[in-house]
Amino acid sequence: MSQKVALIAGVGPGTGASLARAFATEGHAVALLSRHADSSKPVAEQIRDQGGMAVVMPTDVTDRQAVSGTVAKIHAELGSVTVLAYNASGYGRGSFLELDPGQISQAFDVGVMGAVYLAQAVIPDMLKAGYGFISLTGATAALRGRAGFAPLAIAKSSLRMLGQSLAREFHPKSIHVLHVIVDGQIDTPQLRARDPDRAIETVIQPDAIAATVLNAFRQPRNAWTQEIDIRPAVEIF
Repeated sequence: MSQKVALIAGVGPGTGASLARAFATEGHAVALLSRHADSSKPVAEQIRDQGGMAVVMPTDVTDRQAVSGTVAKIHAELGSVTVLAYNASGYGRGSFLELDPGQISQAFDVGVMGAVYLAQAVIPDMLKAGYGFISLTGATAALRGRAGFAPLAIAKSSLRMLGQSLAREFHPKSIHVLHVIVDGQIDTPQLRARDPDRAIETVIQPDAIAATVLNAFRQPRNAWTQEIDIRPAVEIF
């Protein structure tokens, strides 16, 4: 198949949905990965309603065998993946002395190992195609570990290092790797449910994150961005 295929991992009503819509607008068939199909179905329907192609692939990204099976299915139904947008994230928080170490493992598996499994599954096709693009959604925790947020900080800082390692190995092979530090809260339905009166200038719009990723995707090979940070103008940093 000759069509362009983008795999979006971690699709929900926020950044994942915006990334999926952005690459669909760019002319890609999109494969939407989330643990539960219900997270991705509304996004897929929206893309199809606008004339795009989208398939929903419920997948546990922490299961390497499941990831391999999903990528094989995408390959059979859509074609080779040349765009990977990794937006899945483990969380976990709490007082360190009361923290269950399993929370750290879970955050690391979702936040990092899922990206490892997917990258290993799709990079061979990118190399064969002669080009590719990988974006990794990071956070403030990639740079600074806050008290009470050890699981998130461990996962996000490790994802950042994964991005650097991939970039140094695969940029010379025409695969562009981008790490996006989202330094601020994202304007999602969950946030609005908690804080409906939150001023819009204090939160980051998911579509703005996706637009930033798409701008990097369009960069010429001799002017690639490896890392970029995004924050509201009022955010202290």
